[in-house]
Amino acid sequence: MRFTPLQAGDTVALTCPGSVCIDAQHPLLAQDYLLKNYQLQSVFNQETTEKTSPKARADILLSYLFDDNIKLIAALRGGEGTADILPYLHQHFDDIKKLKPKPLLGLSDFTALLIYFDQYYQWPVIHGPSPLQFALNRVEPETEIATMDLLFGNPHTMALQTLSPLNACAQETQCIEAMLTGGNLSLIDISIKDIWEIETKHKILFFEDVNEKAHKIIRFLKYFSRIGLFKEVKAIILGDFTSDPIGFTEAEQDINKKNILNILKSFADHHQLPVLYTPHIGHGKMNMPLVYHTPYRLELGEQPKLLHSHDLQ
Repeated sequence: MRFTPLQAGDTVALTCPGSVCIDAQHPLLAQDYLLKNYQLQSVFNQETTEKTSPKARADILLSYLFDDNIKLIAALRGGEGTADILPYLHQHFDDIKKLKPKPLLGLSDFTALLIYFDQYYQWPVIHGPSPLQFALNRVEPETEIATMDLLFGNPHTMALQTLSPLNACAQETQCIEAMLTGGNLSLIDISIKDIWEIETKHKILFFEDVNEKAHKIIRFLKYFSRIGLFKEVKAIILGDFTSDPIGFTEAEQDINKKNILNILKSFADHHQLPVLYTPHIGHGKMNMPLVYHTPYRLELGEQPKLLHSHDLQ
């Protein structure tokens, strides 16, 4: 199932289902950027700049979902609180199920919505950068181009070719075809036993996170191992964990970065399935978009790469 590609003149909803924007001007900056660069109209509501209740944020998101004029719902930021709106959305399950899919774009705290819409409605939602990041020049041009090409349905290459094998299984020459799931590591942790608990069976699973110390990252990963989250996973892709380095000095930051990379390698060595690493998924300036509920092929060997369904046609 696919969404309808954007066209010039379409309307985008800019939203904050979790935390409000840090600067009240941010929604206007994103709105202006989309209009000037892509001829896209956009709307936003008070939840982007004013603290509102989970129900109020859910009601705003529902209004965008049921508005046929809204062709894309894009998060302005993550923060905290998105999972709190899911019970209110779920009350409208039957009506949402009847809707034609539209793209939802975001990352970080938005992971909760991505997993929910993937698993309950089979929507091809997108883990990717915010239009606000484009406006503030916080991502590389390659990231913006790949994201907007995907949304507009233009010919493009979605292949992710910056994958490094972290264990012996990932070095074996093979092709793995599966759909993706995953997102922010600490958000996926709170999905367990919630209505949006992540389903990983026969999937390629990806993780990323920001501003977390090495011992917390490995704590999450070991917990997931203990509860069997990786039991029938086809492969794991570990994204960026170091874009916002922890530490007061450059030396301290370097130590923390090395600690994180070391624990990722240690984690991979303890699992009998392919585990790979890329710095190009997550909160960094390079953050390639990943689409849920759509086919991917992971080609392993000398030059591992992840191919999107566009590349498989």
